[in-house]
Amino acid sequence: MEILKFPNSRLREKSKKINLADDNERLEVIGLVKGMQELMYEANGVGLAAPQVGVLKKLFIIDIEQRVEKDDDGEVVDRTPGVLMVFINPEIKYKEGEAVYEEGCLSVPGIYEEVKRAEKVEIEYYDINFNKKHLVAKGFLADVIQHEYDHLEGKLFIDKLSAVKRTMVKNKILKGKNL
Repeated sequence: MEILKFPNSRLREKSKKINLADDNERLEVIGLVKGMQELMYEANGVGLAAPQVGVLKKLFIIDIEQRVEKDDDGEVVDRTPGVLMVFINPEIKYKEGEAVYEEGCLSVPGIYEEVKRAEKVEIEYYDINFNKKHLVAKGFLADVIQHEYDHLEGKLFIDKLSAVKRTMVKNKILKGKNL
């Protein structure tokens, strides 16, 4: 399992709902979450969506409470996982307010830009035990939820930038890949 990088066209495809009545699909989800969790921590991310690993399923994970210790060169020397949140078949029901956060993405490495999103979101989803959940999130958690949710819709955070900024970022990425 690896993280797909922009401009991979699979990142632009919409995800499909997971059939929670299918025991095989439920087992696949559990295995997928374990693999995604390892990959997310290894890549120093706070969230990862299934489409980022080439699986077009409505699933993403988040851990904004992890603790990371870095050395003087910025290299991670220790990581303590926080609380892993698993969002299966999520659906954002409501958005409110406005906030700006600097965002990055494991599929768009090395790029960090300020993005405007809702300050508060209400979301329904199923957790790793396939229990239906309802969450009202604010601040950074709301930002990360919206970022990961966008991946399920085939969108990237760079799509939220102004046309000029988006073109500059895309050119920088493509130039770095020597395409």
